[in-house]
Amino acid sequence: MFAKRLIQVSLILVLLFVSLGVTTTQAHAWSACGGTYVVQRGDWLSKIARRCGVTLSQLRAANPWAGNVIYPGQVLNIPGGYNDGGYGYCGPNWDYYGSYYVVCRGDTLGGIAMYYGVSVWYLQNRNGIWNANYIYAGQIIRL
Repeated sequence: MFAKRLIQVSLILVLLFVSLGVTTTQAHAWSACGGTYVVQRGDWLSKIARRCGVTLSQLRAANPWAGNVIYPGQVLNIPGGYNDGGYGYCGPNWDYYGSYYVVCRGDTLGGIAMYYGVSVWYLQNRNGIWNANYIYAGQIIRL
């Protein structure tokens, strides 16, 4: 009788440990912010990571071009977001303030200026870009 009860308790404990055990694959957690996040005044990287439910290292890995300095209006890629696909959405768009262009990988300021029929000088002055050769994927260019 004792052996039977010992086997039953052992089986129950094994099933309990198996059901609570660690899985070999990690669950994919969706970001609370979607695939991109537009930096607001007063934001910093760790605050954005916490708000979007990702780690700071994941946020940095998704935005290697961002460095340590971010500024309002900058678009950051959020890993695990519902439209996460590398650099998220890029290209022409518009909002309440007017038309803008989200820089895609491989874009140049000259190409964007030609697309809209304006000068590179105009885009530089309008957006505070000091070096026309230094734009990055995810940057917003206002028109």
